[in-house]
Amino acid sequence: MAKFQMTQVGKRKIKLTNLEKILFPVTGIIKAELVAYYLALSPTILRYVRRRPLSLIRYPDGIDAHQFFQKDKPDWAPDWIESVPLGKEDKKHYILATDDASMVWLANLACIELHIRQDHHPHHHRPDFFIFDLDPPEGQSLREVIEIALELRRFLIPFGYHPFVKTSGGKGLHIFVPIEAKYDYDTMFDCIKALAEEFVRSHTATCTLKISKVARKGKLLVDIYRNHASQTIVAPYSVRGREPGPVSMPLTWDLLEAVKDPTEYHIRNVAELVKKEGDHWEGFQSFSVPLHIDRQPATGSTLVLPPSKYYKTPEQLKSYLAKRDFDKTPEPPPSIVETDGSAFVVHRHHASRLHYDLRLEKDGTLLSWAVPKGMPHKPGIKRLAVQTEPHPVEYLQFDGEIPKDQYGGGMMWIYARGKYEITKEKKDGFYFHLSSPQLDGEFRMHNTKQKEWLLERVDRDLTNILDDNIPVMLADSAKSLPASHEDYFYEVKWDGIRVTIAIEEGVIKIRSRNHNDLTDRFPELTRVSESFRISNGIFDGEIVCLDKKGRPDFKKVISRMHSSNSVKIERATLSNPAFCYLFDCIYLDGRSLINEPVERRRIWCKDSIKKGTNYRMSEALDDGHALWEAAGKMELEGILAKRRGSKYQLGKRSSDWIKIKYRQTEEVVILGYTQGTGDRANTFGALHIAERQEDAFTYRGKVGTGFDSQKMQEIKKILDKLKPVEKMIEEKTPDEKVTVWVTPSVTCEVQFASITANGTYREPIFQFLVEY
Repeated sequence: MAKFQMTQVGKRKIKLTNLEKILFPVTGIIKAELVAYYLALSPTILRYVRRRPLSLIRYPDGIDAHQFFQKDKPDWAPDWIESVPLGKEDKKHYILATDDASMVWLANLACIELHIRQDHHPHHHRPDFFIFDLDPPEGQSLREVIEIALELRRFLIPFGYHPFVKTSGGKGLHIFVPIEAKYDYDTMFDCIKALAEEFVRSHTATCTLKISKVARKGKLLVDIYRNHASQTIVAPYSVRGREPGPVSMPLTWDLLEAVKDPTEYHIRNVAELVKKEGDHWEGFQSFSVPLHIDRQPATGSTLVLPPSKYYKTPEQLKSYLAKRDFDKTPEPPPSIVETDGSAFVVHRHHASRLHYDLRLEKDGTLLSWAVPKGMPHKPGIKRLAVQTEPHPVEYLQFDGEIPKDQYGGGMMWIYARGKYEITKEKKDGFYFHLSSPQLDGEFRMHNTKQKEWLLERVDRDLTNILDDNIPVMLADSAKSLPASHEDYFYEVKWDGIRVTIAIEEGVIKIRSRNHNDLTDRFPELTRVSESFRISNGIFDGEIVCLDKKGRPDFKKVISRMHSSNSVKIERATLSNPAFCYLFDCIYLDGRSLINEPVERRRIWCKDSIKKGTNYRMSEALDDGHALWEAAGKMELEGILAKRRGSKYQLGKRSSDWIKIKYRQTEEVVILGYTQGTGDRANTFGALHIAERQEDAFTYRGKVGTGFDSQKMQEIKKILDKLKPVEKMIEEKTPDEKVTVWVTPSVTCEVQFASITANGTYREPIFQFLVEY
């Protein structure tokens, strides 16, 4: 490889040097991997480092050679690398990471570790989180450190704080607590010092505030001294300069309890984990609260105050008041509400037409824009935003139905709610950052004329989920309805093809459960504008073809899926039309819904489908016994029970969904086949089969019955086209010496009597091929 190469990152050209240099000798990690890591995770890391002064630890010759701590921006840095001078006498020009290009530029300097201050530009005297750095003594187990962290979390919650935790990348843990950025460092430090002293007094046997290792006497240091303006802390997702390239990994508290070794999160697996599981600190800043010493209990005062720029009286909301009759609408009338002035809400509003309302708190009211097509989900998409009348801050909590005869009549749901910050002001607009558990991103608002604005997203997500292969949620099996049947609602189990429907700006993709593209097989399901009232979304559903009695006919839909002749496909849309019954919504108009309760997901799913199309909502019933009886009389496959309030678990099989079928069948993957003998000498003896669960396989044994000779020849031709592979399961299987293992891409349906103690099917019978 050449000594250097030029690369384009966004609008910037960057010279990358010595990419093959080994930075971590034991694991062999080279600089190219460091650059790739920070570029891949840039959208996520920037949530925590953007506009924060950085201190850098560089290892130009690898972690076993000289390292140095750098605060000052070098003179030879390109002009587009931003910095800010800080310090009283000896000013340092701290680098500010702002985009993907700045992250790549830093990684190219062999900057392995990124350390951040607790403030961000331009508010460098106002920290927006505080830290407890848990530093264990030599020999203390990680389990003990975790237990102390959990105790500290339980201690902080009654004070109204929302603690977050991450591994340090070493033997300790870091607890970050977001606060409102309105205190100086000294005030914050005095407050948390008093908190830490109270905690340590109740944990004197295990914890201390003494820095000296001698004075600690084998106790864990609850290090609060990083909470000074002169200090920094390693950033979330930063790599650490030690083997095996561990990462300071943000976790949920549940995940923390499962950690055995902090180095299990490292430079070679974290990017993929975040892509799969998301950012566990999503919406971090939206959980900020005042310091507990500065909170006033609500008094419910109706004090009449004079006009002020800090709030709006009812008289100052005349346009809002004039359009509403508060005896008829549940919308909130204006009153005096204390807030910190940085709240936002986005409403999904199905009035005469579906649209979204963006509301930003300013001077005691909510500046409001109607956004017909919803929040832009990635850079390059411009949305019209029409400014409407200001709304009272009580609208931050409003979620309900406005009567049809009132202004804006229809359903209004809270789509996202949290904190926002104006990051840059322009003559004709402004840049702002939204932070919430539902929506986290940087946006630009540009005024084009009078009340018309253009809304754009400036940053990007780690991945565009609309392009991804989504692993669908799977159901557990049962022979009867759940005992606590009132905790569930019930749907028909459609005997069809499980699919995800992804829609992006009018373009639709239909993917099977195994991620095969089926879009061109079902033209009648590609009419986006006729079928949906959304801009972007991912739906979970089942494609079926119906018989004369309106029942799903699996053979008819399978013939549609396997047809590739365009003329036959077009004819089949009339003679054997397909319908898609949707039962869940995974992503909608710019945000993931997987953490929403299933009831809300279903409401938004139904609200997204237009009536009278080939897309239909799979209806839900409360009475599972009645549905079970009705499904049996109609000779349907079975029913599904879904736990109320449950979340969508991507790629996981869960008891939150339970399938109850009249016969035991399962879609399985063919892992290989045994060589045939006798009249099967030219085909195969039996098929090795497994259930796919995420990226793993659960072996279910062999199936050797249910075929006729013609079907066996058809299957053998398909298997012969597959690439032979090494065995992909650990279990010892029968007939391994005469087995040919193949790429696991062909699926079939198998009927069986039950599952044996060793996990294989009893009396399996091949039914038909599903995907190949």
